[in-house]
Amino acid sequence: MQEQEFIPILFGSDRNVYGMAVAFHEEYQIKSIAIGKKDYLETKYSKIIVPYKNLDIENKKTFLKVLKGIKKEYPDKKLLLIACSDVYMRLIIENKKVLEKDFLVPYIDKNLMEKLVLKENFYKTCQEYNLDYPKTVITTYDTYQDLELEFDFPVIIKPSDSVMYWKADFLGKKKIFIAYSKEEFDDILGRIYGSTYKGNLIIQEYIEGDDTYLRVLNAYVTKNHKVTFMALGQILLEEKTPASIGDYGAIIPTYDKDLFDKMQKFLEEIEFQGYANFDFKLDKRTNSYKLFEINIRQGRSSSFVTVSGKNIVKYLVDDFIYDKERDIEYLDNKFLWTIVPKGVIMKYTKNDELKDLAKKLYKEHKVRNILLYKNDYSFKRYFLIKLKTLNFYRKYHKYYK
Repeated sequence: MQEQEFIPILFGSDRNVYGMAVAFHEEYQIKSIAIGKKDYLETKYSKIIVPYKNLDIENKKTFLKVLKGIKKEYPDKKLLLIACSDVYMRLIIENKKVLEKDFLVPYIDKNLMEKLVLKENFYKTCQEYNLDYPKTVITTYDTYQDLELEFDFPVIIKPSDSVMYWKADFLGKKKIFIAYSKEEFDDILGRIYGSTYKGNLIIQEYIEGDDTYLRVLNAYVTKNHKVTFMALGQILLEEKTPASIGDYGAIIPTYDKDLFDKMQKFLEEIEFQGYANFDFKLDKRTNSYKLFEINIRQGRSSSFVTVSGKNIVKYLVDDFIYDKERDIEYLDNKFLWTIVPKGVIMKYTKNDELKDLAKKLYKEHKVRNILLYKNDYSFKRYFLIKLKTLNFYRKYHKYYK
């Protein structure tokens, strides 16, 4: 790594980290450092990642100490910080002024983070910028027992503060809940607030439609607040396990210039910078997209951009390493990104047109699982990733309804 012009420092150890490491290696033939507290299979046994494992890395003092050690080890390198989960994203932003002395930090400031990451604040921002989102009620720990809903069941229940939520533990914990009745609703809220999580909860109307009504939009915004890249993904399948609801299993890029223009205007007006990741669902009642949330980092499935022909890290590197200005680019290429087997896609995808398109892309060899990177091959890694992929047959059989 001493020969590299710059070093990406990736925080986490899941497939988000691996997807970014592959992007850096494909485009620049460089290795990345990955810092996390756990060993996930996605980043194990890799030749393109240098792992730094620390069980206490989410502690501010440890976080800064580890980074100080890396800077000492590579004093003359450009070190680019990239968060691959919300915990690390918050740590980087909250310590941005200190970190910018030694590292390249492609993130917004704390004030804008609080406006976007806490969901009740984000929905206020949506109102301000005329962004459509589902009917929403916010409840607190003090008010949840007397809450009256303004819309019918089923409803979505999710935490406003995802960082604090994931530190809590309770029976039947899920990333997102769907309550189909008042009894189920009361039970879910009781279990959540019976845990250590005392933050606000977001209650939303359920937008009807299977997984294929979901969309994910990725963008990159320069340090001068100009959008240089946008990509829209058409979801075929969403993951269904309790901890993974909201993550995607198969995506094909699609194109919507009106949506691109609207979100570009929003990002530039709020003076965003770095990666932005939006989740939408198409509301078939109005044929319009309802916005669920923004991630102020790339999402776990953002590697669909890289496999489809637009390497997602180019825009970041041109901006922060080379100070190169770019005109905006859009992804407009049909390619199947998947972490699940073909049989799962064909069995569980509800939309026949999308299923036919997926079959066509398989025939044309326009399909890729980002975790099976040919330049990071070892028999052990390949074998274990294949087993993990095949395990999706069991997961979808158990959880898909």
